[in-house]
Amino acid sequence: MKPLLRLRPLILALPFLLGGCAGTMQRIADCKVGDWNLIGHKDGIAGEPANFAERKEFCDDHADNKQAAAGADSLYAAGWNKGNWELWSGWGEEDGVKGLLPTQYEQHAASSDVRKHGTPLNRPAYDNGWTMGNSSYWHGIGRSAGIDGQPLAAPLEAGRSRAAAMQMRFDEAAFSSGWQVGNRTFWQDAGYNDAHNGVPDSELQNRAARARSAGVQVQEEVYRTAWNAELVNYWRNLGTEDAVNGREFGMRSKEARARGLKVLETEYRLAWETRLTDYWRQAGADDGYGKPFLLDNRIANAARDQVFVLPSTRSVYTAAWQEQNARYCQPEVAFERGRANQGMAVDVCRAELRDQLKHAYVSGQDYESVSARHRQAVNDLEELNGRVNDGYHRLSRLEREMRNASEAKDRPVNEESKKQDARREQERRELLDHIRRNERRRDDARVWVEQYQRDMERLRRNIY
Repeated sequence: MKPLLRLRPLILALPFLLGGCAGTMQRIADCKVGDWNLIGHKDGIAGEPANFAERKEFCDDHADNKQAAAGADSLYAAGWNKGNWELWSGWGEEDGVKGLLPTQYEQHAASSDVRKHGTPLNRPAYDNGWTMGNSSYWHGIGRSAGIDGQPLAAPLEAGRSRAAAMQMRFDEAAFSSGWQVGNRTFWQDAGYNDAHNGVPDSELQNRAARARSAGVQVQEEVYRTAWNAELVNYWRNLGTEDAVNGREFGMRSKEARARGLKVLETEYRLAWETRLTDYWRQAGADDGYGKPFLLDNRIANAARDQVFVLPSTRSVYTAAWQEQNARYCQPEVAFERGRANQGMAVDVCRAELRDQLKHAYVSGQDYESVSARHRQAVNDLEELNGRVNDGYHRLSRLEREMRNASEAKDRPVNEESKKQDARREQERRELLDHIRRNERRRDDARVWVEQYQRDMERLRRNIY
């Protein structure tokens, strides 16, 4: 094809190319790769008719003169067939999963998108997808029945009857498979919930008896696996809770054995000690930031606070207190607290730091006072700048009026015009005085702004 003839269809299609710029760029990228099976697959799954000649012409224009390899048309056709199959199969599967009848095929075939693209129809692909979706549909219903703890026979027969009434395919194998999955989940949930609530696994006997009498399949091993796994968490959670509620293992062990519940002492004690360690670490951190070393008081009040003292309590609390105390006893902290007027407990800091911290605190207070004056000076400077600028605008306008009046040839020279000139001249002198006065005030304000800025920098710098 001649270059001019190739350019013409692109010019005619320019609005569409601009609207689908991203898609066009992707097509160009596909052309450069030269995977004709992929190009065909993308056309097929996008609902486009198979058109190898058009795609080849497009690629010839955009693939840096890269010619299609031998057999490209066959690769394109194979890819397109696969994509078109996946498109219709996907629609069929979506309908099948929803429990819709295969008659939805006609609606897809008559849809505006199919007509717009001229998508070739593919009833076998749709039916194949619908069958897969239908199997998923019945699998899901069977699974729900199994999760609810229902026996297989009754919901299976109900599903069969429902399918017959709707003239829909009933997939008994999928329903039964789903029910088996749901039944397993039912026993997993039962084991988990019993262990989570501290119910002994002997409850399985009662559950199994009720299930068998109702015709429900019993999966004891599934129940026990879930129960054993969750029982570990039960004792861990119990230990974590008891540690800060004044309870300990002996009390819990006695209660559990009275109920026939298996006791996991190691898991309980580990969680109990971990929670108490966290408690004393947090207590040290809380006290360390601005409070004295209160460990002895906290130990004395441990029973009242429903916590226990561990062998590691002193070391854990002390390490956390010292770490937070070091963060608190910093000049920057004292300076900022002084600015905010929050108060600073310098007595909790090391003796050699106290004078520096007091100085930093006072510097923070002074800084905030100077900062307020600095803000006021900045506001004054901005206001005076506005007054000066306004004065110059008014002066410029007045001088223009005076110049126009003096240059007007037809302006009468009389007593009234002389008075007007005198008034304007007087106004001009007053404006000049106003401008000069505000310029002097502005210069003073600028000096204060700079002075306050230096004072603020000095106060912050001298806290060390």
